[in-house]
Amino acid sequence: MYKRHAETTATLVDFVSGLKPAKPVPAGRLPKISIITPSYNQAKFLERTILSVLNQNYPRLEFIVIDGGSTDGSVEIIKRYEKYLTYWESAKDRGQSHALNKGFARATGDYVGWQNSDDLYYPGALLKLGEAASHGRPSIVSGNLLVADANNKVLRRVHYTPMTRRELTVIKASIPNQSALFRRDLFERLGSIDESMRYCMDLELWSRLLKEGPNKVVPSAYGVYTSHDETKTALLDDVHRSERAMIVERIQKSEPGMGSFFRLSCRAAQVAAHARQGDFPYLMDKLLTKMVGRDTWNAY
Repeated sequence: MYKRHAETTATLVDFVSGLKPAKPVPAGRLPKISIITPSYNQAKFLERTILSVLNQNYPRLEFIVIDGGSTDGSVEIIKRYEKYLTYWESAKDRGQSHALNKGFARATGDYVGWQNSDDLYYPGALLKLGEAASHGRPSIVSGNLLVADANNKVLRRVHYTPMTRRELTVIKASIPNQSALFRRDLFERLGSIDESMRYCMDLELWSRLLKEGPNKVVPSAYGVYTSHDETKTALLDDVHRSERAMIVERIQKSEPGMGSFFRLSCRAAQVAAHARQGDFPYLMDKLLTKMVGRDTWNAY
């Protein structure tokens, strides 16, 4: 862990150490938010994920947990917090995408999103995203990402910029589901999660939602991606690559004219957007990483 992330780590460790006393927060114009957590045999991580949602103290929160019939103690963890949940179940399903669709079918929020059962929300994330969503009703509102290990030690920050559908064909690190919410009415109109996708169900969904316009980025709203040996990133790299190639091909067929110049213009636009957001330390860190040949950017 880099020393520069020590304070962030301490905040995160405390945040998921237990259920925090609720503090009154006026709902005002805040939209209702529905969060779905799909899970299967993730008892090692599940409780911290649940705590990271409940401790957001968001005043108009609907929290749904869809467990795939776990046998590792996950159900006991869920029952510990069931009075705070809008709905939960534990039954065999057809995988993560199916579990997400089951959850979204029950969601009633103005905005919806999902948090994987080994990932987290950083303190204040939902309030910041909700406040941004209340202005202009963007199709997707999203934040930045912290990468942490299984002990919640923060390893790095990943910053993002507003994205168009065409830019998804170039920018691999596009919109992190760990800090993203999207409009439920658009989701219902454009169609549910593609259950044929085992890894890139988020990218495929963004490719449809972004037809309505770019996402709105809230730099101070963080999700937390947990890097460990059992993640899909570690286990399903071939699936990731093949699914992504399929999605890119679909976009290119519907939006032609994306050659080498387009790729360069996308990269330049991304750098300019990071500069406008004040992400200069991040840009320098990425540049230095590329120069020494240890680029782990694409992993996140």
